[in-house]
Amino acid sequence: MKKNTPPMGRYTLSIFSLLSILSVLAYLSYNCAINTSSLSSSLSTTTTVDIDSDKYPKCPEVERFTPGSYQNQTFKDTLDKIINDESFRNLSVTRMQKAVQIDTSSYDDFPLDVGSNLEVFENFNIFHNYLQNEFPLFHENLKLHKVNHFGLVYIWEGSDPSLQPLLLMAHQDVVPINEDSLDQWEFPPFEGHYDGKYLYGRGTGDCKNLLIGHFEAVEELIKLNFKPTRSIIFSYGFDEEIIGLRNQNGKFIEDIFGKKSLYAVMDEGGVSLMDIGETKMAVVGTGEKGYLDLSISIQKKGGHSSVPQDHTAIGIIGDLIVQIENNKFPTYFTDYNPTFHQYVCLAENSIDIDQSLKKDILKSQFDEISNLNVRNFINKDRLTSYSIKTTQALDVIQGGVKVNALPEFVELKINSRVALEENITIAFKKFLNDTKIIANKFDLGLNVQFPYNEEIITLLPSTENGVLTIKPIKTLEPSPITPINDSKWEIFAGTIRHIYEELAYPDIYDNNDNNNDNEKNQSKIVVTPGLGTGNTDTKLYWNLTDHIYRYRPGVLPSVTANSHGINEYIEFDSHLQIIAFIFQYIQSVDQAND
Repeated sequence: MKKNTPPMGRYTLSIFSLLSILSVLAYLSYNCAINTSSLSSSLSTTTTVDIDSDKYPKCPEVERFTPGSYQNQTFKDTLDKIINDESFRNLSVTRMQKAVQIDTSSYDDFPLDVGSNLEVFENFNIFHNYLQNEFPLFHENLKLHKVNHFGLVYIWEGSDPSLQPLLLMAHQDVVPINEDSLDQWEFPPFEGHYDGKYLYGRGTGDCKNLLIGHFEAVEELIKLNFKPTRSIIFSYGFDEEIIGLRNQNGKFIEDIFGKKSLYAVMDEGGVSLMDIGETKMAVVGTGEKGYLDLSISIQKKGGHSSVPQDHTAIGIIGDLIVQIENNKFPTYFTDYNPTFHQYVCLAENSIDIDQSLKKDILKSQFDEISNLNVRNFINKDRLTSYSIKTTQALDVIQGGVKVNALPEFVELKINSRVALEENITIAFKKFLNDTKIIANKFDLGLNVQFPYNEEIITLLPSTENGVLTIKPIKTLEPSPITPINDSKWEIFAGTIRHIYEELAYPDIYDNNDNNNDNEKNQSKIVVTPGLGTGNTDTKLYWNLTDHIYRYRPGVLPSVTANSHGINEYIEFDSHLQIIAFIFQYIQSVDQAND
C-alpha cells in the first residue's frame, strides 16, 4: 500500500469535474459489482460497521452557521426576498440575461500582449460598462482597479485594517461557441432565454452566475447600511478559459497586501448539491490536481516511400503510444487527498451504502487489503478513477508532409493531470521511462529536458536510426490542500448548511437539529471536501492564503448543466442561492477573528 504522505520533494505551491458526482453515485452500484445479491438483501445481513471506532477516520462535519445579524429581522427579510420574492427574482433574471447577452468568449489564439491588442478584447469593455450601469451602489462604495487593462479588482475597505481581507473570485470570460453546433442549441447561446425555471446561454453556469451574484449580494448589503469591518476583495480575470496567462490580479493584490495576507479565497468549483440515495451532499473543492503538458518527438532520416524503413517515424511513435497507454499510473487512496474525506463522509452518513465497502473505506488507512479494495472499486469506472491517480491524455500528433515521402519529424503532445500524491517530476519520469523503452527497442538516441531545467541532456547517443526528444511544455504542481477541521472551514461549510437547510428548503429539513440516528442521514446536507481534477484561477492566488474554497452554491453541478457544452443552462434557484450565500458569508466572516 502506498504511504499516506506525499513523496519527498513534493512542491507545496472550473470547472470541478463530473468526477466528483460520479464517484459517489457509483457507490449505489457497488453491491452489484461484488455479488449478485440486491441492495436490500445486503442491508439485511449481519455485517455492521462500528463507525465510532477510535481507529476510523471521521467526516469533518459542521453545524449550521449563521452570522449574528441573522437575528435582525430586516436582514432576515432581505434573505427571504432574495430566495422567495418574485419581483427580486425577475430583476435578477434580467440582470443575468444582460450579462449573458454580452459575448465575452476567450479564444486560444488571443495575444498574450494585451496592451498592444486592446481591440481584440473590446467586448470586455462592453461588459465592464454593463456592470457599471447595472450596479451603481457597488461602484459607489468599492474602489475599482483595472489590472492589465481588463482584469477587475474591487476593494471594499473595512474599518479594521488589522484583519485579513476576504477574497471572492469569478471570471468574466466564457468558452467560445462552436459555429458548427449552433443548430443544436435549443435557444441562441447569447440570448439568455428564460422559461420561468431555467435560464439558458453561454456563461449561465460558468460562471457569470457567480460573478453577478457577488454584485447583487453586495448591493443588498449596502442597502442595509452594512459596512465591513474586514476588507472584502473581488477579483475577476478575463482569460480563465485559456489558462489565465494574462491574469495579473493575484500579483496586484499581493503587492498591496503581501504574502499569506488573506483570510480565505472563494472561487468557482465544487459539486453544488446532489442526492446520493438518501444522502444529500455538497462537495467543496479543497485541492486541485497538477498540470503537465509535454512533447515527445522523433527525428529520423526520410526518403522515398517506395523504399521505406521497417519502422517509420510515425510507426515508432505509434509503438510509443501503445507503450504509454498500456502503462497506467498507480492509484492512491490516502488521507492527503480530499477525495478520501469525501468517501469517509459518505460512508458515515449514507444509509444505503454497501456495508463491505463502508468497512473498507473506514479501515483503508491502516489495512492494506481494505485500501486495495477501495482503490479497485474507484478505479473500475473511467470517470471516478481519475480522483485517485494521474491521468495521461495523448491529444496531438503531427508528422509527415507528403504521402510519398517518409516522415523526418513526428511530434506527440500529451496532457497529464497529476495526482496529489505525486508531483510534476514524478509524472514526467514515468513518460521518460516509456520513451526510453522505445528508444532501446528501436536503437534510437534519447534527449531529455527535465522540468525546471533549460538544459537538454543526452541519455542515449543519437544513432543512424534517429533520436527521440522528450521535454515539458507547461507545468503546474498539485495545489496546496485547504485545511479542514478549523474555524474557517466551520464558517464556510456551516454557511452552506444554513443556506440550503434554513433558507432554500426549510420545508424539507428539520430545523431543530435534534434528529434521531435514522432521520439524521435524511435531514441535513453533508458538506465534504473534494478534489478538483481541472484547474481554476485559484492557482494564481496560492501565495495569498492557505484557505481556498472552490464552490458555487446551487441546485445542479455546472457540468450537469452543460457548462462548456451545447445548451448550457442553470436552474434559476441556483443563482438566488448564490446571492443568499454571499450575502451571509460576507457577514459571517466579518464577525470572525483571524
